[in-house]
This record gives sequence, C-alpha cells and structure tokens, in this order.
Amino acid sequence: MEKRVIDPEKRKQVQRTTTRAVIGITLVIVAYVAYAMITKNLNIFIFEAMLMTFVAAYVILNDFVEPYRLGIFEGMTVGQKEGFIKILVLDAVGIGAVLYWILGMGNAENVNNSIFPLLIYIISAQWKRKFRPEFEGTDGEEQEEKEES
Repeated sequence: MEKRVIDPEKRKQVQRTTTRAVIGITLVIVAYVAYAMITKNLNIFIFEAMLMTFVAAYVILNDFVEPYRLGIFEGMTVGQKEGFIKILVLDAVGIGAVLYWILGMGNAENVNNSIFPLLIYIISAQWKRKFRPEFEGTDGEEQEEKEES
C-alpha cells in the first residue's frame, strides 16, 4: 500500500483554521457565562445547548472538514475506510458520553456519576488518535522515522 503524503504546511494551515473556529465557539460560551454571572441569570438549557453545539462542531471540524480540506477522502483505500469507520464509532461513543454528561449537569442526583462519562470520552479520544494514521494513509511514517534514527 502506497503511503499518502500530506503537505505539512497545508496541514498546519487547515489546523489553524479549525483552531480558530473552536476558539470562536469557546469565546461565545465564555461570553455567555460571563453575562450569566453578571446578571445572575443562567439558563441551563441555553448553556447545555451551547456545550452540545461545541462538541458537535469540534467533531465535525476535526473528523470531517479537516480531512476533506486535506484531500484525505479522495481515493481512499479499504484500509483507510476501515480506519475512518473505527474513528466514527469511537466518535459516537465519546460524543454520547459527553452529551450524557452535559445533560446530567443540572441534575443534583447525577453529581456522583459525573466523572464516568468524561473518562469514557477521554479513552475514546485516545483510541481515535491510534486510528488516525490508518485513516489518513500515513500509517508507516512514524515507524520509518524511528528506524532511520
């Protein structure tokens, strides 16, 4: 299988754009929280909706928009498709856990169980990182660099 080479400069440019978008969404949430603290009027439904929008936007930007802009979806091999499906499954598990946590924030009975969904998200995010090179088609680059050293 021929490895895909992704231009490092293009990758940096695309990642900068994604980072700016995520920072923009984060600033909107921080502004709402600041407003809520000043007015002492936090609408938990609006806050939860903003957090869920953040999670969804982050995943869409990171797992769909970035690869599309880098041209990863073009000419995908079977192995890359399998890697992408693994990432999507882990996304579903991680997002489900985070959304469960967000929806349970306002529930006083859920305080003791609040760490478990976050742990599930962290574990799924770590596993996703393992499958990213398989999806991008850059699977062997790290091993070759280690062998050359």
